[in-house]
Order: sequence, then structure tokens, then C-alpha cells
Amino acid sequence: MKKYFVPILMLASLASSAQTKSPVKVSGTAGITYEGYGLTRRPSGWTGYGPRRPWNQVRFNFAPTFQFGKNFTLPVNFNFAAFPTNFAGPYSGLGASGKQSFKQFITNPMNNFSLNPKYKWAEVQLGTQYLKYSDLSTGDVGIFGAGFSLSPKSIRIKFFTGVSQQGINYAAGPPVINGAYKRNHWMFQLGTEKEGQYLFAFNIAKGKDKISSATPAISVRPQEGLTMSFVANVFAEKGWYVKMEGAQSVFTKDQASSTSSATKSLKPFITGRLSTITDYAGQLAVGKKSTNFDIGASVKYIGAGFQTTGYPYLQPDRLDYTLDTRFNAWKSKEGNFKMNVIASVGQRVNNLSGTAARAKQFLGSLNWFTQFNDHWSLNVNYNNFGFNAPPSAGNPFGIKNVSNDFGVNPVYTWSNTKMSHMLGMSYNYSKYDERNGSTGVITTNNTHTALFTYVPVYFTKDISPDFSAMYFYNDVPLAKLSLLTICAGLSKPVAKNKIKLRGQLQYTLGKLNSFTPNNNLIASCSIDWMLTKKLSWNTYLTTNYFKYGNEIIPNGANYLESTCRTGLQLKF
Repeated sequence: MKKYFVPILMLASLASSAQTKSPVKVSGTAGITYEGYGLTRRPSGWTGYGPRRPWNQVRFNFAPTFQFGKNFTLPVNFNFAAFPTNFAGPYSGLGASGKQSFKQFITNPMNNFSLNPKYKWAEVQLGTQYLKYSDLSTGDVGIFGAGFSLSPKSIRIKFFTGVSQQGINYAAGPPVINGAYKRNHWMFQLGTEKEGQYLFAFNIAKGKDKISSATPAISVRPQEGLTMSFVANVFAEKGWYVKMEGAQSVFTKDQASSTSSATKSLKPFITGRLSTITDYAGQLAVGKKSTNFDIGASVKYIGAGFQTTGYPYLQPDRLDYTLDTRFNAWKSKEGNFKMNVIASVGQRVNNLSGTAARAKQFLGSLNWFTQFNDHWSLNVNYNNFGFNAPPSAGNPFGIKNVSNDFGVNPVYTWSNTKMSHMLGMSYNYSKYDERNGSTGVITTNNTHTALFTYVPVYFTKDISPDFSAMYFYNDVPLAKLSLLTICAGLSKPVAKNKIKLRGQLQYTLGKLNSFTPNNNLIASCSIDWMLTKKLSWNTYLTTNYFKYGNEIIPNGANYLESTCRTGLQLKF
């Protein structure tokens, strides 16, 4: 435990120095947390439920912002764990002793280190950064590296380079780990911007796997991708706007494939190979925004071969177009609006390339809130996502994947001189239909969820109880699952409001088909102690007991897992 005394002493020192006057202003948070996990399974030797956390873990967070005078700031974000483990075991590349090198430590996905010193319009970006340059170039992955962002007057110059993933070797398991190559990134932006009026910017971003970095599974191939895009956003008077972006990608699916003059190259950035694909993407949005009314239309096209390492999960080969609106309506006598509506309607067309049956998806969403009076309010929401394709020679049954979600949530409140009451009720229905392309059989997944919540607030007492009950039912072919959950919680401050206590008890009765019911009991307790105005000691304890019915072997198997999380947190 000696190695943890130093961070504790640092917290105490920060708490003391934060109280004294200094030409350097410091604000932020810092803390140290210990988490212990335990799991007991019965009968002895049963492995049907595995551990979900490391048995012991210590985490540190240090996130101050230093202000030096008027023009220089230094945000710092250090979040790291003492033990380099996750649910699957040691971090890749560690020896049998589990020790990390400094490089492995700062690039471990469990950790986050970043420094962003900024002087006037110049910012240096160091460590782990999540940088979004545009919707079609890069912005969906965290990268550990270095770069800068310069914005003198209306000029915008940005650059960053680093590593988004470390090399991971194949492991037969259990659990099986396919592995990955180390991937290096760089990105650049040059543009001009005047906030609230316009933005014009050219982006270029590249990601490339290092073949010698690891030995993953044969199915994992080393990739390389380059993306270029141009963004043009214009904001006119009275809320009118136009936003557009066009992009091109050159993506190699396997660097081991031979070079080819028949495929496009953009030397010196990327060389065309037999597995290289080039394609385009674009989006356009026009509309008008105001205080109580928004209207807009948008269209997005993603080519079948468009792929970028900055957005690795972007769905290609589609065309989306939607009409969006937001408005306030129904004024009260006091002049306040009682109704707010946010809605969107449109369509997605898949498989534009013709490599598979073309499908059309209806896109629709609605969120409608109404405050009828001082007591009653109602929120209604709806979402539709699905597509249908007609039968064809290659697909005699066509395609059908349709999801509909509907929810209604009325809330009633009332009060007297001693207390107020909030009674909330909600019902959500979800239906998903999918047609099997080989047999034509349609599979339906229906889900019903009903939730009841009651929260009383006492004006003359310092206790805060809450109660809830939920019923969940899911119906799919060959499986019917129902859950009934009852939950009660109680909060109370003690020691002149320096300590806040909260306890919660939750019981769930679950039933699958005709098997005997499952029983689940969860008890939790939190203790938040304000040691000083800025230093707190937070503790959370929870235990989870689950007993299976006779749907698994051995019948009546059960487990008990517990978690203890405690730590100091400083605000300065």
C-alpha cells in the first residue's frame, strides 16, 4: 500500500494549496479510487457465470486546468489504472509478471493521458485525443499522439498524428482473441472560419496498419486508407443555413496484395493495390432556425466503396434524405409554451451499387411533450427504422427488416403544505419483424415495458424515498421472457449534511417459457462524506444474488457477486 500513499499526499497538498492565493489559477478535479470485486458460484466447480471485473483495481484521475494570466491555459487529463488488466486478462504484450513498460502504460486503452496547452489562438495537443474534423473525414476514434490547432483570425490550421490501436497477437483462448495490427493515423485541416457566419475547410486523413507490429488471426488483414473532404457551411441572417461536405476515399483492404496500375494511387500518400477501392460520399443540409420553430432538409450519400479509418463503422452503399422540424405551440395565459415537438421523417435506400437487392427504409422519429396544467404532463415518442425489398430472381422472398418503437409517459404531480408527490407512468412497445431470405418465414420480436414510479418530497423532513415497479415482457419464437422488478430507495443526510447516505433494494422475478422462475436480489449502499468543502470520500457497496430456475444445468445454480468501490475526490 506504500505506493498509494504518494497520490494521497498529493491530493492533500492540492487541497491545501488551492485555498491560498496564487498568480496561477487552478481548477479541476483529482482523485484515487479502489475497487474490489468478489464472486462466489454454487455448486462448487460450476463455471456458467464468469467474473466481470478484475478482482482488485486502483484508479487515479487528475484533471486540472491551469490558467496563467489572461491568455495561457493548460488543461490536463490523466486517468489511469494501477493494474493493466481487463475482463479478458492482461493487456497484450505484457510478460508473465504483468509488468508494463512506460510506452505500454501510457498507450494502454484503460488509461487516458492528455495535455492541451493553449496560448491565445495556438493550441498544442498531446496524448489521447478525440478529434472530429468533419462528418466524413475523421472523428470517431481516440488517438494517442501529438498535434496542434492554430486559429489566427479566420485562418484554421490543424494537424495530429498518433496511434489508435496497439498490436495484439492471436490467442486461442479462452477467450479467443483474433488480435489486431498496430494502426498509425495522421490528419490535417486547412480552412477559414468566422463563427456564426461561415466555415470552409479542406481535410485529409490517413490510417495505416503496421504489418510487423503483431501476429493476429489470418482473417485479420493489414489495411490502409486515405480520405479527403471539403466542408462548406454558410449561416445567413434570420437563421438560414446551408451545410455541405464532399469526400473521396482510397482504401486498401489488404496491404499484402500486389500493387496495380489499374487501381487509383495518390502518391506519395497511398499506392494502389489489387485490393484498393476508391469511392465518394457527400451530404447537404439546408434549413432555418428560430427561437420557436426550426425546419430543415438533409441528404447524405455514402458510396459502396467509401471507407475511412476515422469512422470505421460507417455504413456504406446508401442514400438518406430526411425532413426535420422543431416547434413550440399552445401558449399558456402567462405566455409560456405548453407544447414542444421534435420530428423527423425520411427514407434510406440501401444497396445502391446493385450488388444485392435494393432496399428502402422508412426513417421516422417523433418526440412530443405537452404540459397540460400544473399537474399533468405527457411525453409521446415514436421511432421507425426498417426496410423492404421486393422479391427478385436472386431473392424470391425479398427482404424485410422493420422496427417500430412507441412510448407514452404521463406524469402527475400534486402537493400540500407538508410535501409534494410525483407519480410517473410509462409504457413502451417495440416490434421487430424480419423475413428469412432463404425460407420466407417472418420472425417477430415483440417487447412490452411498463414502468411505475412514485417519488415523494418532504418539506419538513430530510429523508428522500423513491419507489418503482417495472414489468418487462419479450416474445420471440421459442422463447417468452417476463421480468417483474420492484425497487425502493432511501436517501438521508447526516452529520450536519456532511454525509449523504443512500440505500437501495431491488428484487426481480424472472420466468423463461415454462421453466421455474429465476430470483434476483440486488442491495446497494452509497456513502458520500464531505471531509472539507472541496474534498470528499465516496464509497459504494453492492451485492448481487442470482438464482437460476431449472432452465440450466445444474438446476438451481446460483452466484453471489459483490463490489466495493471507495475513494477520495478533490475539487479545486
